[in-house]
Amino acid sequence: MIRKVVNIIAIVVSCLALVASLGWLWLEGRWSAWSPPQGDVAEVGYDAFTKGAFGLEAFPLKYAVVAGRVSSAAFTTTVEDGRSLWETYGFLPNSKAAALKEPLCESNADQWLPYGFAVTNYVPMTAVQTSLKFAGLTCSSCHSGQLRHADGTLSQPISGMGNMDLDVIAFTDAVRNAVMDPDLTADKILDAYAKVCPDESTGLIDGIVEKIMLGGWLSGVRESMGGDTAKYGLPYHGIQMKQASDIPAGPGRTRPFCSIVRVAMDLPGDDNYAYSKIPVVFEQNQDLRPRAQFDGSLGDPVTRSFIAAYASGASIKALSKPEIVHNIKAAAAYTEQLGIAIPVKPFAAHFPDHAPAAADVERGLTVFQEHCADCHGHRPIASDPTKVEPWVAEGKYLHKMEGVGPLAPADGGLGVDAERVTFRYAHDLPLAIWTTLPGNPKIAAVQEKRLDKAIIDAQDAKAPALAYFWQKQKEKFLLTKRQYRLGHPLYFPACKEGDETCTDESLLDRAPPCSLDVNADPQTCEITAFEAFVNNPIPYAFLRAPYLHNGSVPTMAQLINLEKRPDQFCRGQNVYDPEMLGYTAPPPVDGKCTDPRQAFLFDTGVRGNGNGGHNYPAWDPDALTDQQRADLQALLAYLKTI
Repeated sequence: MIRKVVNIIAIVVSCLALVASLGWLWLEGRWSAWSPPQGDVAEVGYDAFTKGAFGLEAFPLKYAVVAGRVSSAAFTTTVEDGRSLWETYGFLPNSKAAALKEPLCESNADQWLPYGFAVTNYVPMTAVQTSLKFAGLTCSSCHSGQLRHADGTLSQPISGMGNMDLDVIAFTDAVRNAVMDPDLTADKILDAYAKVCPDESTGLIDGIVEKIMLGGWLSGVRESMGGDTAKYGLPYHGIQMKQASDIPAGPGRTRPFCSIVRVAMDLPGDDNYAYSKIPVVFEQNQDLRPRAQFDGSLGDPVTRSFIAAYASGASIKALSKPEIVHNIKAAAAYTEQLGIAIPVKPFAAHFPDHAPAAADVERGLTVFQEHCADCHGHRPIASDPTKVEPWVAEGKYLHKMEGVGPLAPADGGLGVDAERVTFRYAHDLPLAIWTTLPGNPKIAAVQEKRLDKAIIDAQDAKAPALAYFWQKQKEKFLLTKRQYRLGHPLYFPACKEGDETCTDESLLDRAPPCSLDVNADPQTCEITAFEAFVNNPIPYAFLRAPYLHNGSVPTMAQLINLEKRPDQFCRGQNVYDPEMLGYTAPPPVDGKCTDPRQAFLFDTGVRGNGNGGHNYPAWDPDALTDQQRADLQALLAYLKTI
């Protein structure tokens, strides 16, 4: 009798579990419903670029509503100066927010969430979809900016421009501080939200489910971030988040190789001083830019976009989701046409009162062709100053991809700060990234062989610890290969699309990374490492300030030696100077930045911050002749038009 009752109970429990599973699958289908959007590159790409999910969910939307209340200690930097949490960290404001009456709730998030945030149902890292809504970063968080005029007004967001106000590393530390707080609980978040948005209470069942999922998110993300402290250290807090001595990147810059070394190689990156400003992403068409990044390390916009998302925290699992794969590819295609088929407003459209005289522009083009065009090509002068002509890639370095022919040497030939291309693990990183995503079975076999070769090479070099590292990398690769037996959907292609020589047989010989083969043709490499900087076209030069790869020169006038480059200056929410083509960056007072809105002290004497090099025209700004000064003023006029 007892056995019969037990069997009945077991059957009932099994049936209930089956019903619950089917119910969950049905609900998940509703949460995860997605179909590829229809439209042209401009429309679909823009939506992906500005609103698409990339696996970069920051926190639940209801927590975003109350974060400033329940986690004020974590987000406060002491230089708020009346600014909101979002503005303090440099996110672009939502254009609808000014007209929105409080309360700011989950239901009207599209009207107050900063520009460049998406709302998704993806749980961070696991990429499981639930009814819980999350606020996540998009391409536009970093790669859309605004021009701040002297009267305090802001331009509309400019897609493709780097967000020079964004203090993304400080924001990351603030988030880490917040979620690692032992006092933060699901109840605390939901109670605070109920007080702010009392009209948005959920039903009993939905409330229980939401509380469970919110608690699960908090537990999982806390465990993940807590476990990562061996690589990342404890997050900084308070005024430390605005001090260069603690977080040395500051506004508008990142430490990209610090991040990717931690993510792809599972190694600490604190000794990495390779700072990079957030780059513009205009005219990424490969006819003009056969290599991406400042160092030419990437050969395809999709690979670039994948690595950006991966280094920023998107998991391999999240990056395999059809919606996210679509967004990465669509956003990459958008940047290829941004500024070509997709218009970008030129300088004169933003600053009509500062449009240069035609005679100065013509003279400036002559100076540019003499001193700059060999490396950068040029833009013909447009008859209409509110439009631009197609870029002419005439430079001798732009298309001759032979060895390191297209690259400006980092050892004095160019003279800029070399930390970005000489950091530790620079030559190991390409293989580690390449073998993060397994290809189809044939390519996966090549990837495995490359890892075996790396192990043998390390042993031959009498570097047993490095051999051990590659052995562990191989184990991770084999595990991922089992999960993606047909290859990860974002696997880096080994050949260029349309290449008639790209056959199944040739893949074995042409698979990247080229850094393992010094004789390989860079045109066919997806990812590699050069100790040099690649020369590229510079369309929309006025939107690239501050200049050089590390953002160490505030204005174009300083870069071309019309004015002296400052040794120290203050960065943050800087006003744009249309005359000098760059940012008004005041010097510190007694070694400190006194304006809380420009609180970051940029010291060019600090490792990784060097502002020397790229000395073209090679004239001394303190000893210019009248002719040289006139030529440089004309050059500046031309640079405003490209």
